[in-house]
Amino acid sequence: SKATVSVLYWRNMRQFTVLLLALSAGAWNLKERPWMDNRLPVDQRVAALLPKLNVEELSAQVRAPNSDNADTLIALYANLSVGTSTLLSIADINKVQAAVLNNSRWGIPVAWQHESLHGGCFGGTVFPMPLSLGSTWNTSLLLSIYDAIANETRACGANIAFAPVINLFNDPRYGRFEEGLSPDPALTALYTRYTVLGLQGSIAGNASTYLPPGKVVSLGKHFMGYGGGSGGLNSGMLHASEREVRDVYLKPWREFAKCGGRGAMPSHQTVLDVPMHANDYMTNQVFRKELGFGNGLTISDCNDVGVLVNFRVAHNASDAAAKALKGGVDQDLQCGQETYTYTNIKAALDSGLLDLSTLQTAVKHVLTMKFASGLFENPYVNPAGMDHLDPPAYRALAREAAEQSTVLLKNAGNALPLPANANWANTAMVGYLASDAAYYSLTGPYSSLGAPIETYNSTFFPMHVKYSEGAHPDTPADPAMINSAVQLAKSAERTLLFLGDSINTCGEWMDRSDLDLPGGQTELLTQMVASKVPNLILVLVGGRPVTFGVNNTLLNGVSSVLWVGRPGEAAGSALWNILTGVTNPSGKLQASWVKNVGHVGSGATPFQQPIVGKWAANQRTPADPDGRVYDNYVFDPNGEASPLFHFGYGLSYTTFKVDKMTVMPYNTQSGTVTVMYDVTNTGSRAGAEVTQVYIIDPIGAPVVRPWKRLVQISKEYLEAGASTTVSVIISYEDLALTSLDMKSMTVRSGIYAVRVGTSSYDDQVAGYFTYGAVP
Repeated sequence: SKATVSVLYWRNMRQFTVLLLALSAGAWNLKERPWMDNRLPVDQRVAALLPKLNVEELSAQVRAPNSDNADTLIALYANLSVGTSTLLSIADINKVQAAVLNNSRWGIPVAWQHESLHGGCFGGTVFPMPLSLGSTWNTSLLLSIYDAIANETRACGANIAFAPVINLFNDPRYGRFEEGLSPDPALTALYTRYTVLGLQGSIAGNASTYLPPGKVVSLGKHFMGYGGGSGGLNSGMLHASEREVRDVYLKPWREFAKCGGRGAMPSHQTVLDVPMHANDYMTNQVFRKELGFGNGLTISDCNDVGVLVNFRVAHNASDAAAKALKGGVDQDLQCGQETYTYTNIKAALDSGLLDLSTLQTAVKHVLTMKFASGLFENPYVNPAGMDHLDPPAYRALAREAAEQSTVLLKNAGNALPLPANANWANTAMVGYLASDAAYYSLTGPYSSLGAPIETYNSTFFPMHVKYSEGAHPDTPADPAMINSAVQLAKSAERTLLFLGDSINTCGEWMDRSDLDLPGGQTELLTQMVASKVPNLILVLVGGRPVTFGVNNTLLNGVSSVLWVGRPGEAAGSALWNILTGVTNPSGKLQASWVKNVGHVGSGATPFQQPIVGKWAANQRTPADPDGRVYDNYVFDPNGEASPLFHFGYGLSYTTFKVDKMTVMPYNTQSGTVTVMYDVTNTGSRAGAEVTQVYIIDPIGAPVVRPWKRLVQISKEYLEAGASTTVSVIISYEDLALTSLDMKSMTVRSGIYAVRVGTSSYDDQVAGYFTYGAVP
């Protein structure tokens, strides 16, 4: 008999309580409905329920309406249930669930998803955007952040987090550049492990493993190759060989599958000339079978199943539904266009375009997610969980993340930190981006999120700091506004100039054809430099690298440059601590910073920099094979194609030295190499330093290998004068690249050079090890 038992549950931080409210007599008959027995493994419960569903019920489970109206969902799906929907208020979630559980034949609860890139839900803690988190180079910090995001996502009612974004955005013209952690495949793979474990729990398991309390399904975005599209365009196709696809774009996804990632969203574009929403080879053969994604859930991007018709690979909506389901897309995220409808799916079945078993496989993945998430036991959400959002511990974590993500790019004459006796009454603050908190977060104004607003020119900075807008990133230059700001700055002892991208110039579908400071900001900076404003400190806000006039000469008139990205809710306090020296900046660039938009494509990271330079023969030795010289652009004042700021670059208020490196022989039993070296704080202030371990592949490989590639990182906090010995492990997986026949990941025999430094262009110690027989 059908039960009318409702389960209310909540999670108060890391603990949870289950309260059963028996609304009528009777309970589930486990002999008739064995899938309700939570003592059984997930796979057994799925196998028991799946054959019961008819085609209409199966079709409902592969739908993911992006609806914000509970009554609409109830009217459409109360008698059938539905697969997944966009997060609503807790009252509406419970309203929908009650209707579905009490009216549908099998009482399958609805799953709820939420964008959780750098925050759990509305009213929760807002951490720095992913690109900013990428500049922390701190994997344990990301683990803590995504643990917090999971708790708050679940408290608000969602069991699926659309996170992490592990796209490799290697073109800063991309509006979504800010959503990625790094363009480097190895760094993103490292981050992927810790974000997934934070979201899903320290015991990764797989899609058929029950999630721990307070955890969510990590649904990574976007599988795969998104961010490498042509022209820096959101819809640009990925033009890459299968070798590049496997060695570069698949590397983070290999780690995602390895550590138990349970969900993925296919990317908009084509990979190997096949749309990812109909790519059986990449999704089913490579991702599910070869990489081990298995029964994980895939949810389309908005309306992208229907876009198969636009790609001209599908004749109509029914054909598109069939091709997407066969291509491994389990659910259709419907944002106004509905393709996985009962009508379309039944037509595909009747015409032979689709097999019933293919549809059932997709629903198997949906049910696996629902059982593993505990939705059958706990379909309702307790609103009391909302009372514990954004607690003091998470606010402190957000501030720490904002501080560690700040990158000091220039500090001429040690202009920063500011002296303890700084006269704030004689300090000017200029730039619209200093005043509007909307620009500190990917998800928009803090007022809509309910998080504390920390604008730069009010909350933490002394109220007597003089302020002038100067220029707006969204509007052309206003000479009067610029002149007013320049006059204020000329009369001040120092000026904090806030420039960069707004949420209207950097974001989804906000791709650009140049990297100049948008709006009137370049003119504002030009006038500031021409007027010789004293002690000009530039604070860069936004989600992509920018350029600074012809040949970037405007930087010559700036004392210090801080990149803060979009630092989240603790923007004001974090910057205050950095400027005043309470916190020593330790962020490092997660991508190379090109000199000119014309240099885009010359390599966002060392891994992606082609070996086209001139080499000096006497430098190509096993111990020192790194003699790379950049090629030049003709008629370009920027000259060679080297970056303005290198990957991994970032300054500190103190200095560090790396020395005394030992590289142990390759251990054939463990498949690892141990590298040890000392890091010493040689300056007068405490601080943290990121050391970066790179390898250079042996000479003589049958295919061209990267210039050099990152394999491991470490971040150490040291008091002034202190030293520590760092030990890192290089694994077989770190070394492996795709074999010549494209059938496996292999390690080339020969001598590997090991370089350790504080950026990709600051090798301080070198060594080498041998793998296999030396040719």
